[in-house]
Amino acid sequence: MRSGVAGAGLMVAATLLALVWANSPWGSSYERLWHTELALRFGTAEIAMDLQHWVNDGLMVFFFFLIGMEVRRELSMGELVQRSRLTVPALAAVAGLVIPALLYLAINAGGDGAVGWGIPMATDTAFVLGALALFGRHCPIQLRVFLLSLSVVDDIGALTAIAIFYSDEIDPVALGIAGLCVLAFIGLSRMQVWRGPAYFAVGAVMWVAMYESGVHATIGGVVLGLLVSAYPPRRAEVERAGSLARAFRQSPEPALAREAKLSVERAISPNERIGAVLVPWSSYVVVPVFALANAGVRIDGALVERALTSPVTIGVFVGLAVGKLLGVGLAATLAVRTGLGVLPPGISLGSVWSGAALTGLGFTVSLFVTDLAFDDEALREEATIGILGAAVVSTALGALFFRLLGRGGSAPERPAQLDPPVDPAVDHIRGPVDAPLTLVEYGDMECPFCGRATGVVSELRSRFGDDLRYVFRHLPLLEVHPRAQLAAEAAGAQGRFWEMHDRLFAHQDELDAAGLLEHAAALDLDLERFARELGNGTHGQRIRNDVVGAEASGVEGTPTFFVNGLRHAGRAGTDELAAALLRTDPRGTPAERAVAPLVAEAGRRPVPLSPPARLPAVEGLAETPDLSGASPRLDDRQLAVLRRAGRRRSTTAGEVLVRGGAGEWDFVVVLTGTVAVVENPEPGDGGEQRVVSVVGPGRFLGGLNMLAGQRAVRSVVAAAPGVVVTLTVQRLREVMAADRELADVIMRAFLLRRAMLIGRASGLRVVGDPRWPASARLQALLDEHGIAHQWLDPADDEAARAVLAENDALDEERPVVVAPDGRVLVDPGPDDLLGAARPARS
Repeated sequence: MRSGVAGAGLMVAATLLALVWANSPWGSSYERLWHTELALRFGTAEIAMDLQHWVNDGLMVFFFFLIGMEVRRELSMGELVQRSRLTVPALAAVAGLVIPALLYLAINAGGDGAVGWGIPMATDTAFVLGALALFGRHCPIQLRVFLLSLSVVDDIGALTAIAIFYSDEIDPVALGIAGLCVLAFIGLSRMQVWRGPAYFAVGAVMWVAMYESGVHATIGGVVLGLLVSAYPPRRAEVERAGSLARAFRQSPEPALAREAKLSVERAISPNERIGAVLVPWSSYVVVPVFALANAGVRIDGALVERALTSPVTIGVFVGLAVGKLLGVGLAATLAVRTGLGVLPPGISLGSVWSGAALTGLGFTVSLFVTDLAFDDEALREEATIGILGAAVVSTALGALFFRLLGRGGSAPERPAQLDPPVDPAVDHIRGPVDAPLTLVEYGDMECPFCGRATGVVSELRSRFGDDLRYVFRHLPLLEVHPRAQLAAEAAGAQGRFWEMHDRLFAHQDELDAAGLLEHAAALDLDLERFARELGNGTHGQRIRNDVVGAEASGVEGTPTFFVNGLRHAGRAGTDELAAALLRTDPRGTPAERAVAPLVAEAGRRPVPLSPPARLPAVEGLAETPDLSGASPRLDDRQLAVLRRAGRRRSTTAGEVLVRGGAGEWDFVVVLTGTVAVVENPEPGDGGEQRVVSVVGPGRFLGGLNMLAGQRAVRSVVAAAPGVVVTLTVQRLREVMAADRELADVIMRAFLLRRAMLIGRASGLRVVGDPRWPASARLQALLDEHGIAHQWLDPADDEAARAVLAENDALDEERPVVVAPDGRVLVDPGPDDLLGAARPARS
């Protein structure tokens, strides 16, 4: 089972507590507590056991039930869906089951302890993963997947041995009743009964039947766990859940709330829902209580002396510490050498041997089989000593193996070059594919540190504009299924990778299956295709290829950045990465580029730029009054909205905030100080740059060409030191969509600025294609009332297209009217047109 490090730590603590308690002056109370009888009576029927056996035979059912569910989930939609990946770990697991048992039998053949051959067979996955997290921090992440795959086969083998060889005389009637319970369990699932008490009742009857049948009751838990279905979210249920959630949002009634909650639950497979509830209880309660009840061996001189020569102790110790290591390691080596299978990318045989050393941690199931195998308390104690000793030695061997592999003399130096290089045909690229600067991030969409790095990347893209291309590659932690990465790739298959990328990082608390489908629905993806590809792992190979590239490039954690092909070391903040980008710029340093002449590419019009050395002096200039209304002063409420949405920055006199010709530029709001707007001369006219206006506190700068994605026409330079707020185009759009009053002020100013630039500041301006049917009707209305107007055709004017797009009129082929004061009229009537044109009628 995939228990976390915390659960393993709690199990170790419970083990130590049991040992200290049993060997303390109060050790007799330990024995009295766990041998206290507890009986359940119903009429003349009775089940009576001591507390230790209630834990082993009753409470541990939940543990084995989760093992069964884990096997079902892995085979249905997990790491083992691709059976070809199972060959090497399966062979290693089988050898890790057989060789320890044979070694034990060789030592105990013919003795009283021979029946305990199943004790050294099993591996405690929780302990192994905990030890791996401590000692194998620098091991390939695929090793975790390998060990988890091995543990599935290991669990199946150990449980099969328990069911066949460690059961009492079989009662066929009771076993038949247990079989009927299995059929009832299947029937409830087929009838889509979603009530937990119904399943619990069936499970309770089956437990009693298994207890009376002679087959160990925990095997019933495994069987029921295997029957709990696991599947990707179903489109119909997800859509129903979404519609009910929307209905509840519109009418928050208790009945709708309950129905919406149940619908959301039904959209997720029972396997995942039950696992989410029971895994914490198993990790933090069931297994620690089991350790507390079974690990309390009183270790005195007599027991130690007996254990040193006991075939049981020696057999268990050798089987776990030596047999597991040799079985797993040799089988994996032979499978690879003979071509029976291949190791996952990035894993070496050395890594496998290191993991094999840890498989000798057989704690939980080994103690469980000890209780089943021996009635003699002395043999149980001797076996427990062997289990504890093997756990200590296996942990030490694993730590030593990982340490030796990590030494510089035995491990190659970590690569620093990106391998493979960026390929526009394969990689996800944000920004121009031919940009001179490249930033590559290896990240995990479920990693909170990667989530924080998105802000750094956004600032870098804003700072460098079209000079930077950003590439994201996957490096998920595979202890859990990389569902978020698969969701991003499934969205990418429908052309929406970056939109899903942004949503996943913005909602890292909503990355379960239901949340991913909500994100897909919000992006208008084909949900059926998305869910199918997500569940089938269709794009898993793409993610594995990225993981292989991470290994080849020396990546050890997330986020890791490569700057112009070289791995970045040290703090990965905005300033540090920006400095690295400039330092490794293939075009040279900024100083070298500032004095280089601008050479236009063949067939392309030169882009007007404004080098810092040629900007006119702006210090000391007075603020220009706003006579036209094109640069209004915002009120306190509007400024507060923009302050919350944007990024504050201090300015110094002469600092360039926006450079003429820049491909991406920010909307600027002046809080204190002043900012000058500098007009660049047209290419080839030999003119000088000039200051056209100076903007003071409360005013803003930007234009329609910003919203249209065009280059900046003018430069913006700080005239007097102060503070400004900058917003990216995307953030500005979000603010305008949320605040219509502020949007109207900004759009009116943008339109007036555009009108002033093109010399059309008088009369009505009609923005639209004259050939549209709606344009013909509007033209007739204007002619009927004799209203002077001018047309701006979106086919000829980028700004006109931007105006229509902002008012959702372009796709609908619907013209809009811009009044002289900047107001935008959509579907105006005669009175609206006359009112807007009154100051300028002819």
